[in-house]
Amino acid sequence: MAKIGRNEPCPCASGKKYKKCHGSIQLQERVAKAMAIAPILRARSEAREYQRVEQQGLGKPVIAAKTENGYQFVAVQNRLYYSKSWKTFHDFLGAYLIAALGPEWGNAELQKPLSKRHPILVWYHHVCEQQQRFVTPGTISSAEMTGGVAAFMYLAYDLYALDHNAELQAKLVKRLHDRGQFSGARYEVHVAAILVRAGFSIEFENEDDRNTTHCEFTATHTGTRRKFSVEVKRSGGGGIIRQLWRALKKAANHPRIVFVDLNVLEVYQEGEESSQMQHAFNRLLRYEAYDPQVSRLPSAYVVLTNIPWEHDLDRTSWKYLALGHGFKIPEFRMGYVFPSIRQAIDARQAHFEIHGLLKSIEKHSHIPSTFDGDNPDLAFTGTVPRLSIGERYLVPNIDGVEVNALLTSAIVLENEGVAACAMSSGDGQNFIVKMPLSDAEMAAWKRHPETFFGELSGHTKVESPLEFYDAMMGAYGRTPKEKLLEFMAGASDFERLARLEQPELARVYCERTTMNAMPRVAAPQKSQFLSIAQRFQRDLNHKA
Repeated sequence: MAKIGRNEPCPCASGKKYKKCHGSIQLQERVAKAMAIAPILRARSEAREYQRVEQQGLGKPVIAAKTENGYQFVAVQNRLYYSKSWKTFHDFLGAYLIAALGPEWGNAELQKPLSKRHPILVWYHHVCEQQQRFVTPGTISSAEMTGGVAAFMYLAYDLYALDHNAELQAKLVKRLHDRGQFSGARYEVHVAAILVRAGFSIEFENEDDRNTTHCEFTATHTGTRRKFSVEVKRSGGGGIIRQLWRALKKAANHPRIVFVDLNVLEVYQEGEESSQMQHAFNRLLRYEAYDPQVSRLPSAYVVLTNIPWEHDLDRTSWKYLALGHGFKIPEFRMGYVFPSIRQAIDARQAHFEIHGLLKSIEKHSHIPSTFDGDNPDLAFTGTVPRLSIGERYLVPNIDGVEVNALLTSAIVLENEGVAACAMSSGDGQNFIVKMPLSDAEMAAWKRHPETFFGELSGHTKVESPLEFYDAMMGAYGRTPKEKLLEFMAGASDFERLARLEQPELARVYCERTTMNAMPRVAAPQKSQFLSIAQRFQRDLNHKA
């Protein structure tokens, strides 16, 4: 392409000379500045999205906006909810649940004595009591959830997730109203919400079809498009084996996922494992190993859960438990030993969606406090994030002279309560400055350490050989073949390695590095129970 002369007409057809339009020095300088800052803005956008997903899961983002006059709007499907009093996402959820279930139905239940009310309205009573104890009107208050408050808020969160991402069927709402069907319907909502937050879309089966037995719904992984038939059972005296047998007798068009909730009260000491869950899991293993009828049953991914909140409405020390097991799927069973790291990687890929599901249960089962994924420890204290990689700050250099320097990287030294910041000044000096952090900033860092400095940190905690392999692939997966061969120059099978294509060579290099490093990698936890305790403060700001 020929170079455009400065006095020639600008190609944009503005009628101006090129030097007065797109060829102006001022415009070129602005473009150069924009190009320089673009990678920083992209990194910050990626960090914000990562933090939002960490809070909200892999379903649709919360669609919300706040107006200048103080109204908070939230969109759900084609409906718009709004209020001036909502300061946290919990505030919205409380109002949403009342609207979703029907104010008329709720008001009718409130007219009854407390002992005669529907469980949801009993839980609501506990919410009101908690508000009266801890909430100052017009402020954001924080308190541990009691079982009653948790039961109410998690029902609201699960129902919202289902409504926002799939469909809130009128039949399902009717079953929630019915005390006789409520427990089973509540668990169906919970499982559907779990799958939505794990990145699945939900399609309910036709409940009016009485000609065949079928699973509750079909779950499709939005990444791989693989479909699963999902059946949901809640123990109510029949025991988990009976419930599993009933679930597996139903017709299914796809690989099965069966959720079974123990539905029991369990009192435990902090640090102890669940004896009820362990007992249920042992029963499942014995059934699979010794019962002759198992040979006639299909395989399935089984997820055992125990939802604790509604069994003790006053308790604040509770655990949500979930455990995954491959029923007649040996390589998905707890404790299965793989002969090689390659076979472990291949097995994980074969069950990719279910591994992701269990990981999501652990990560995404808490209720977010903010609407947009902001860090609540900063958002609710009025603290503005002040240390962002790529920004410039006035700091003392190595000679103690205050200079304008660029923050290039940083880490938090928790014991000292400071951020150790790597700075670069315009004269080429690179130095470290320690900046004190406030209590709110330390709390924000503990909640989201990966995004605290405005960019997504590449440092992750490695707790298993597979996680070590993932970290290696992240670092070397795209390394040129020539460089990988340099690293592996001393290998006894170097000639064979040299014939491999880059993707396979990178896998081999990362596998061998992982095998060599395994003694230095933390061993997997003995218990694979996924325990979600109250790791996050719940921010409440509801009117009683």
